[in-house]
Amino acid sequence: MTEDAREAVAVGKHYDYIVVGGGTAGCAIAATLSANFSVLVIERGGSPYGVSSIENARGVFSSLSNTDKHTSPAQEFVSEDGVSGVRGRVLGGSSALNFGFYSRASLAYIVSMGWNVSQVMEAYQWVEKSVVTSTGGAARLKKWQAAIMKGLLEVGMLPYNGYTLDHIPGTKMSGSTFDHHNKRHSAADLLTNANPRNIVLLLRATTKRITFHPKEEDGELWSKPRVRGVELMDRNGDWYEALLKPNGPLCRLKGRCSEVILSAGALGSPQLLLLSGIGPAEHLKEMGIPVIVDLPGVGKGMVDNPRNNITIISRRPIRFSMPQVVGIAGNGEAYIESFSATMKKYSNSTEKVYMAVIAEKVAAPLSSGELYLKTTDPRDNPSVTFNYFSNPLDLAVCTRAMRTIGMLRQTKSLRPFIYAEDQQLLPDNLMDDIAMGEFCKNTMKTIWHFHGGCRFELVINRKYQVIGIEDDNLRVVDASTHALSPGTNPQATTMMLGRYVGVDILRERMGEM
Repeated sequence: MTEDAREAVAVGKHYDYIVVGGGTAGCAIAATLSANFSVLVIERGGSPYGVSSIENARGVFSSLSNTDKHTSPAQEFVSEDGVSGVRGRVLGGSSALNFGFYSRASLAYIVSMGWNVSQVMEAYQWVEKSVVTSTGGAARLKKWQAAIMKGLLEVGMLPYNGYTLDHIPGTKMSGSTFDHHNKRHSAADLLTNANPRNIVLLLRATTKRITFHPKEEDGELWSKPRVRGVELMDRNGDWYEALLKPNGPLCRLKGRCSEVILSAGALGSPQLLLLSGIGPAEHLKEMGIPVIVDLPGVGKGMVDNPRNNITIISRRPIRFSMPQVVGIAGNGEAYIESFSATMKKYSNSTEKVYMAVIAEKVAAPLSSGELYLKTTDPRDNPSVTFNYFSNPLDLAVCTRAMRTIGMLRQTKSLRPFIYAEDQQLLPDNLMDDIAMGEFCKNTMKTIWHFHGGCRFELVINRKYQVIGIEDDNLRVVDASTHALSPGTNPQATTMMLGRYVGVDILRERMGEM
C-alpha cells in the first residue's frame, strides 16, 4: 500500500487494469486480475487496519457517526429526500463499516441475472474463505440473538433453516464478517489473495475523471472514444494521470484490452461517469462538461431499501451483538434483523442501559429516483433522490413487516426483556393500516443498501462494459449495476461479483473461453 501517487504513476508506468475504488467489489476484482496482470487500485480513503473503530465490532457506531468532509472512513451524505446516509471512504469500502451480516443471494436472483450458477458458487466460496465466520449454530448465538430467533419462529416466519449462507424463506442463522473475537474481516482482506508483484494499492487518491485518447491519433480517426487512463488527485492536492498499457490492433476481438474498471459504488461510479462526460448530454452541458458519450441512463434507477425499526430498552442485561439471525418473509418481500448494545444511561454516569433494535428492510422497492452532479469536484457528494415510498406497494410491504415486528415484540421469547415503555412505540392497533403506514413514513431511515445508477442495457452490457466505448475497455462492477439488492444484505453478492467478473475477464483474455 502506498499514498505516493508520484511513484504509482511515474513516467513509463502503465497498467493492464486500473480499478477505481478499493471497496466491496473493487478489492475482489483487483485481487483476481492480479494473478496474471498488472493492476493499479485507486482508493480515495485510507487503510482500515489499525483503526479500532473499524476493526472491532463495538466501534461500528463510532465509525458511522464520526464523519468529516474529506478524510473520515465514512462520508455522510443527505439525499434530496432529506434522509441521511453514509458512503464508504476506506479500503474495503462499506464492508469495512457495516454490521457484518453475510448472506448470499437467492438462487432465483442468480438465475435471473444470467450468471453461471457453478461459477457463482465458486466465487462465493473464494470470498468466504477470507472474510466469513460461521455462527457455529444455535449454541453460539448471543442471548438476544437466540431470543430473536425463537420469537421469529413464534410469529410464523417458518421454516427454521438452522445455519446456512443460502437465501431461504423462513428463519435462519447466517455468517458474519466479524469473527468470534469481534474482529472485522472486510473486502480489504480479499487482497491477501492478490499477487503482490502485480498489484499497486494507491490510497488517499481521488479519481477526477476517466481520460481518453484524441479522436484522431497516429493518422487514424476513431468513431468511438478510446479510454487512455484516469486523472487523479493525491492527498496533497497534486494531479496525476494513471495510464493503461496501449491496446494493440484488434485487442477487443482477442479479448486482450487493457481496461479501466469502475468499482466506486452506487453513488461513486455514476458520478465518475458523469464527471468523465458519459451521461445525459443536457446535464453534462449544464455542468460545463464536454460530452464524450450521450448516455441518458447514467444515474437513473437509483434505489435505496427503506428501513424501519423499533428500539427496545431491556429490563434484563443483554450483551452486545451484531446480527446473527434473519427472518425472511415467505414471499421474500421483507427481512427482519436485530442487534443489541450496552450504553451509559448518561454521558457522565456509570449506570448501564441495555438496548436492542429490531429492524425490517423492504427487500425490493419499486420506488426509484436518479443521481445528478451538484459540482464537478469528485470529493463532493452528488445529488441523489430515491423517492422512498412513492410507490404505494412499498409502503404496504413496510406496514406488513412492522406489524410482524409488533407481534414479535409481544412473543413469549421477547416478553421478559420488554419494559412497559419503548423508545419508539408502534401504533396501539397493529391492524390499522393507515396508522402503520404513517409510522413507516415518519420513522423511515436508510439501511445503506443503495444501488442502481449503472443499470444493464441503459449503461452497461451483460459483460459490465460501458456502452459506446471503443474496444469495450471501460467496465462498471459494483452495486451500481444491481437492479435489486441481492440477498438480505448485499455485501456477499457484491464481493462475489468482483470475483465472478474478474474470473470471466481472465478466462477470456487467456483464451480459456
